[in-house]
Amino acid sequence: MEEFFLNIVYKNKRVKFRIANPEAPLSTLMSNLRHATGSDGRLIFDFPSIDQTGAPMDYFFGKEDTVVNEVRILRPRLGKVDQTLADYNIENGETVFVVPDPFPG
Repeated sequence: MEEFFLNIVYKNKRVKFRIANPEAPLSTLMSNLRHATGSDGRLIFDFPSIDQTGAPMDYFFGKEDTVVNEVRILRPRLGKVDQTLADYNIENGETVFVVPDPFPG
């Protein structure tokens, strides 16, 4: 099986990230990304768990819609169905964004 990579962008940092299982649910991929460490043993991305106001933060993958020039959120679930990269036509080598989303407490 060919290795699967995504270019992941969060704030001003862009990382080429190997995805072990591209068929995993997006929620699993985000969880893995939040805990991923680099060769120095430190987290690759620093995802705060709360925002400046103390509201809990959630994170979603987003994909740029080149037609309207905005990032569209890739929802991890639609109804009761976990979504995967394939559900959003995300292919090997594409760029996705990590979008922080504070949710009301």
